[in-house]
Amino acid sequence: MQAAVLSPPGGITLLDVPAPVLGTHQVRISVRAASANRADLAQLAGTHQTPSDDVLIAGLDAAGDVVEVGSEVDAFRVGDRVMALAAGGMAEQVVVDAGMVVPIPAPWTYAEGAAAVLALLTEHNALRTAGRLRAGEHVMVHAAASGVGLVGARVAKQMGAGLILGSVRSDRATDVLARHGVDHVVRADQDTFSDTVLELTDGRGVDLIVDHVGGPYLEENVRAAAIGARLVGVGRLGGVRGVLDMETLAYKRLELIGVTFRTRSVAEKVAVVQAMTTELDLDDLASSWRPEVWKIAELAAIDEVHAAMAADAHVGKLVVTVGAGA
Repeated sequence: MQAAVLSPPGGITLLDVPAPVLGTHQVRISVRAASANRADLAQLAGTHQTPSDDVLIAGLDAAGDVVEVGSEVDAFRVGDRVMALAAGGMAEQVVVDAGMVVPIPAPWTYAEGAAAVLALLTEHNALRTAGRLRAGEHVMVHAAASGVGLVGARVAKQMGAGLILGSVRSDRATDVLARHGVDHVVRADQDTFSDTVLELTDGRGVDLIVDHVGGPYLEENVRAAAIGARLVGVGRLGGVRGVLDMETLAYKRLELIGVTFRTRSVAEKVAVVQAMTTELDLDDLASSWRPEVWKIAELAAIDEVHAAMAADAHVGKLVVTVGAGA
């Protein structure tokens, strides 16, 4: 089968690789679409730690059709339209544990399923499991115009958050942010964004910060946080090191929480999927909301897709089509 193989530093090549072997509790998916993720850029740059020395196929998710099920799988049938947490999703086929597979809501295309699945799992885990979001609490999502950031805002709204603030570095996505549930757009590149956050919250600060940027925002995050707030570090788009005011950390009784899928076992990943699908009614969500797909390209253009992602000029998700397409 054909797959987009990462070859650090800097290289990505379409190669023929062996089709994966199906396990008894796995599902084989004929992939139609997969989303581009910054983790692949980090892999190519050699800055992303991984627990495996296996051949690195690009992608962290996949959407497509079930073509084979393991002997212990009852939840899916051949022909089901599905989206999945799937390392190596940019390939003609993937096999994944059935517990990491989710039906694509009927209104969504394969491309929208690919754009949504990892972001939904990431943001629900950050907001509810790690961040313990309660109804009425104020939330701030950094890099809110990214595909994962837009989903974070929508999930926060779905879970009854109070004010939802979204930080950006330009005004190009203001209308898109509002459509996905952001109440106030905060420019993170102008002066100190904590001043804006405190003004919008009458000096109180936000109860939960979901940070996709990382180190450069740490000091301002602490200033913008309310007493008892939780800061969940999801991404490190801006770098891994920041300044931490330990006095304010203690005074506000803040919690700093890091999350990643890379060090989770299959059972832990399945638990993330179960938590998300149990709490979020995806069919209800899909009836009034669609993931933001910025561009769809063929797998052969993966280099161009990665270049567009690195340029950070897009809003929402970049998706590649595989096989029969999205």
